Amino acid sequence: MFRSRKGKVVLLGTLMMALLVTACGGNSGGSTENDKSSESGNNASTISLLRPSWNNLRPASKDLWMWQEYEKMSGVQVEWEELSDIGEKKNVILTRKQLPDAFYQVDWSNGELLKYGQQGLFIPLEDLIKEHAPNLQKLLDENEDIRKGLTSADGHIYATPYLDPYPEGNRTIRLYINKKWLDNLGMEVPKTTAELEEALNAFVTQDPNGNGVNDEQGWYMPSGSLGWTFEQMMMGSFGIGNGGRKALGNFIYVDDNDEIQLTITSDGYKEVLKYENRMYESGAINKQAFSGVDYDKWTADAAKDTVGAWNWAAPDYIGESVKSDFVPINVLAGPDGDTASLTDSQVAGASSLVITKDAKDPGTILKWVDYFYSEEGSVFGYLGKEGVTYNMEDGNMVYIDEILNYKDGIGLGAFQYVDNVYGGYFPYIELSPEIRAAAGRQEAPVYTDLTEETLPSVTLPDLPATQEEANESSSIMADLGNYVGQMRVEFVTGTKDIDQEWDNYIAQLKKMGSDKYLQIKQEQYKRYKES
Repeated sequence: MFRSRKGKVVLLGTLMMALLVTACGGNSGGSTENDKSSESGNNASTISLLRPSWNNLRPASKDLWMWQEYEKMSGVQVEWEELSDIGEKKNVILTRKQLPDAFYQVDWSNGELLKYGQQGLFIPLEDLIKEHAPNLQKLLDENEDIRKGLTSADGHIYATPYLDPYPEGNRTIRLYINKKWLDNLGMEVPKTTAELEEALNAFVTQDPNGNGVNDEQGWYMPSGSLGWTFEQMMMGSFGIGNGGRKALGNFIYVDDNDEIQLTITSDGYKEVLKYENRMYESGAINKQAFSGVDYDKWTADAAKDTVGAWNWAAPDYIGESVKSDFVPINVLAGPDGDTASLTDSQVAGASSLVITKDAKDPGTILKWVDYFYSEEGSVFGYLGKEGVTYNMEDGNMVYIDEILNYKDGIGLGAFQYVDNVYGGYFPYIELSPEIRAAAGRQEAPVYTDLTEETLPSVTLPDLPATQEEANESSSIMADLGNYVGQMRVEFVTGTKDIDQEWDNYIAQLKKMGSDKYLQIKQEQYKRYKES
């Protein structure tokens, strides 16, 4: 029976909190260090893994403390191959005569997993998981959303996941607004789209930073961010946000009848564009929303106290010097009272570890990675070991001073020792925001507006596609994406009038195959619910 996402947040979140209470003592049914050492003896197994390179930010994987330590613990030696720009190279890599045993932290779409699985390049894992990965198997047995999110259209599982049970963490893209400016103007934190518009217009007209110069910006981010951050968040305010981040990124949402619909042809999307256009013309949305501003310029402007609002999962994206000036908003009630946070599926990454046809011992690879689906492995991957990379302080696991005082911040400080703190999509279960915040001697944010009522009733993973569907929908999606992006610029900037051009816009989408794309997505959703 299909169930909505809300119940699953509570279930897996409760499970993880219960497990993590014993993180320093229990082993959740996995092997302990002594068990692993005795199993491995003196002859370590060797596996080869190919992954994205992070060597500009931390030691190579072979030199990273975590992987050196885990080799001792597991008895498995990893031969790492690390490549930059791996997204552009991954399909070429598949033409090699000899593939790595597995791909680690590499993003493969559901269509790619199915395609290369059916070609025999990637091997099915469901039976191997049952035999060699008890921690992951337990999650699949107890959480149907995880099982559904990993199962391809042919019924096979071709990868192990990156799981994040906590919508209050990195799974939700939220709005950050300048609380210092609101206080200077005597304004409250907005709770509706109308109040946000009022606040941002005040920001650009009433000198909230008090320097006597008209240098304040309203909503302001690096150019190109508007469509997949602010706009997608606003979809929840205009009645088309149910389904979550992955659904909206694929131009679909789940309506009140539990049916898939297209966002980009809906009346709600038309109203979102009109809302954005109105704020763009007033200056409440930065005039360089579509070109001219990169990340470095944006953070430099933020350091000068000129940014009013922006979107991200966490405040540190804007820079340490000003992040405390901003407060988060997860939902804004729209004209009809609609709310739905921009929250992702708990299967935040469905291809974190993919085993290839050339793997000599797939069982060893799955046993090796399964540790990270235990509570002990989650702690090890993010925090390391007590007395080495963290110490206990008042019942909390707190990073050592070398990490806390790292010149580029705590996150990159931890990245000098452990792997699962930067970049995302690693095969493991994310720790709770409370544990992660305590590691840096910080308080986890409390979101009073992120509740069962404001979460989407369904948060979808990438829906399972047959090979034919994947080929057809990817071609249509490429055309739709380019056209929607082009029209967003013209509608928001006012180059084209939304009301006058809307029918032509819809007609062009239909010519590009929007009706067929919707039909494919509806079939995939039906298959997903019935799996």
